[in-house]
Amino acid sequence: MLITSTNGFLSVVNSPLDVDHLLVRAKCKTDLSRLFDERRIYPIEHDTFSFGVSICKQEFADTLIKMIKCIDYTNFESGMITLD
Repeated sequence: MLITSTNGFLSVVNSPLDVDHLLVRAKCKTDLSRLFDERRIYPIEHDTFSFGVSICKQEFADTLIKMIKCIDYTNFESGMITLD
């Protein structure tokens, strides 16, 4: 799954290490740090995407719900969403 949001560009795939988790990847660490604690972000070698976060599917679903609830714009390019 590819997600383009005001937070950045993300790729979401099944985790190769845990079938109950997803690997959320980004080319830019900042794209992940807008959504996740920086301590959870790790570098990925030999991949198109340079950084990743392993996350359970339910937690990522909750993150997507928060992102959707924060939409308050009529123009996608109008600014960044900050999640609390």
